[in-house]
Amino acid sequence: MDYFQTGGLLINILTMLVAVGSSCISYLVYKESTYPDVIVYLEQNNEVKTVLNIVIKNIGKSAAKDVTFSFNENIFKHSLSNCEYGALTGGALVSGIPFLAPGSCRILRLGNFADSKKILGDKKIRVTTTFRKANSKNPFARNITNESYIELLSLARVDASDNSNEKKIAENLAKIEKALLKIKT
Repeated sequence: MDYFQTGGLLINILTMLVAVGSSCISYLVYKESTYPDVIVYLEQNNEVKTVLNIVIKNIGKSAAKDVTFSFNENIFKHSLSNCEYGALTGGALVSGIPFLAPGSCRILRLGNFADSKKILGDKKIRVTTTFRKANSKNPFARNITNESYIELLSLARVDASDNSNEKKIAENLAKIEKALLKIKT
């Protein structure tokens, strides 16, 4: 064998290895992008700004099944017996979700900011979500685990934390009084 044939063989082998490596990477990226991804977070209620909701959402590209939740803090022992806090004592956070389609969510009403602060406090609570890919063809499919956080500190200065209805009423009454005084004079 001469040097040109040996060099050509080595270049072909190197090119083949690069092609196989890039194919493997492409497959792994594709595989990761087709998995479900379930997150849990707090948001303001769109209709009543002083009420907070716990949102469970599948932001992945595939359906999730057997979704269960666990917490680093036992927030259920702090929950009040008030029926407004049913999201913490029953429902999806306690019993889990059998099937969650991609893009779908469950919205659980937590309550107003002040009462939510009594339950959750100033700590961030880690929510560990465990689920499986629905309709998986793999007989050895593993559970997927994801961590999210529920915390109130980032909502401290938004409409949900402003429960000063009396102050707002007083300000509006003062504006009305000024308008009436202008009309009178």
